[in-house]
Amino acid sequence: MPYLQLHTSKQLSPAEKRELCGEIGKLMPLLPGKARDNTTMCLVDGCYMELGDAEPALNLEVRLYKPSPSESKRAFAEQISRLLEERLGVRQDRMSINIVEHASWTSGGVYRE
Repeated sequence: MPYLQLHTSKQLSPAEKRELCGEIGKLMPLLPGKARDNTTMCLVDGCYMELGDAEPALNLEVRLYKPSPSESKRAFAEQISRLLEERLGVRQDRMSINIVEHASWTSGGVYRE
């Protein structure tokens, strides 16, 4: 049920997007109860982003149903930051990662709280 939305100024090929989603998917189990097969990912590449200048930047929003332990979110944030820096060439100080936890969620037509 997690939803990840990545906006980056970097342009990616369809193959690079698939590979990146696969690599991100491997990190999802760092968050208890989360897995690649229940995670929706949206990658928006080549968008104009400015963080004081035109250097490559990115924003990642991770939406979760129910809170995850802080240590799990910390490990996920550290590893996904390294992955994105390695794969996209965006320095970690040019990344914003937001983890948003929802008390309710609808998926498969079922409302949960």
